Amino acid sequence: MANSNIKLIAQKTNLSPGTVSIVLNGRGNEMRISEKTQNRVWEEAKLLGYKPNIYARRLRSKSEGDSSAIIGILWPSLYSSELIVSFFDSIQNSILNDNLNVEVVFKPYVYSEISKIDNVFKNKLFNGVIIVGASDSDVDYLMKIESTMPILLFNRQNDKYSSVCIDNYRAGEKVSALLAARGHKSAGLICPNLLSRNFSMRRTGFLDGCQKYGISVLPEHIILDTLDSEGGIRSAEKLYKSGTLPTSLFLLVSGYSHEVFPFLQKNGIRIPEDIEIIGFSDMVTSKFLKPSLTVVNLPIQRMVKRSLQLILDMINGHIQKPHIVFEEVDFIFRESCGGFSEG
Repeated sequence: MANSNIKLIAQKTNLSPGTVSIVLNGRGNEMRISEKTQNRVWEEAKLLGYKPNIYARRLRSKSEGDSSAIIGILWPSLYSSELIVSFFDSIQNSILNDNLNVEVVFKPYVYSEISKIDNVFKNKLFNGVIIVGASDSDVDYLMKIESTMPILLFNRQNDKYSSVCIDNYRAGEKVSALLAARGHKSAGLICPNLLSRNFSMRRTGFLDGCQKYGISVLPEHIILDTLDSEGGIRSAEKLYKSGTLPTSLFLLVSGYSHEVFPFLQKNGIRIPEDIEIIGFSDMVTSKFLKPSLTVVNLPIQRMVKRSLQLILDMINGHIQKPHIVFEEVDFIFRESCGGFSEG
């Protein structure tokens, strides 16, 4: 609030500007100002439309050592609601189980337009931020800025910022190794047409692995489309109309299964008898599909736990240089694709 308004409230309440400022900054009890006097100040402030700067107050309290760490979770518009549930369930478990003195603030941003919330970085609105799902252009923007606020990238690796991530290339290669072990000689791939290093490395790892293990991936069986329901339907249709279907299919994002499964089944393609399918990242609905979906499991619980530990170490000054933590992926085998044979 401007000093002129503080003076106006002081005049109307017959108090000093200093007393008014103390009350508006949330220090009335600390300075032993009576509750009656504080209420008078707040009543006048409300008449002028005053909104307390919660960010500033909390950050000031943190710097004085008497408040929890305020961590902003920057979340992209493109990510599914299912992943939000899994991510924040993991945050809740980590905070409660490890007794962390942390407050989490959810801050959405438009995918590939993180620059539009540059006030987060310029004004240091949090003690630290965890950025989820940054696109290549988002990372390019982050590389150019200078912020004293600790920044951690979730599953996005670069040289400037700390990160908790997986080896996406290795994850894609592991899928090809499984298909080879199951005797497949042909495979297809459905992936988002987004500029993302993660998607690119996962796709490259899978294709390199297929070449290594002698699995044929025809150009018409590599399908890129939008990451939404319409894109899933178009992808399934393109695969079906490509001619001879591959005997296996890798969905770079498990969400495509919601459209791919019913489309193929409607057209007489049996899963897994005619085509075995593997998705990437487990979803709540994956086990309820008919048949249930085998997935490469993104270890959200472990990644979130490590992210919170790392960002707190950064906030508390224990880590000054970028620190990269890798977590290993594994499979959740269900009905759409079996596992490795013994031996």
